[in-house]
Amino acid sequence: MASASNVPQAVMQALQRGDKMEAIKLLREATGGDLKSAMAMIQNIAAQMEQARRGGSHSGPHHEPETQGQRENRERTETILAGHRTPTVMPGDRGGLGLVVWVLIAAALAGAWFWFKP
Repeated sequence: MASASNVPQAVMQALQRGDKMEAIKLLREATGGDLKSAMAMIQNIAAQMEQARRGGSHSGPHHEPETQGQRENRERTETILAGHRTPTVMPGDRGGLGLVVWVLIAAALAGAWFWFKP
């Protein structure tokens, strides 16, 4: 893997400014290499610089703070995997099936009354 110790100082300065195009150009001029290898080397060096800036041995989204939505989703998943289920009807909910049953009974009684009416 490419390291920052074996590239010219001008390339490092361009990378520190965030100018990757200039860094690639300067690296190609200094080494006489092709574009593809220069781009790969600059990407590796930039990644090493970012890793050093973050101060960790790894970089990536798993080291970012967890958002509230991610935390809630993780907690919900852990609850389900632990065998605890979230109730589908909360205290105070009346539900809808009881009302449907009463409407059907009332409709059946009204129909029977009209059918068998003297």
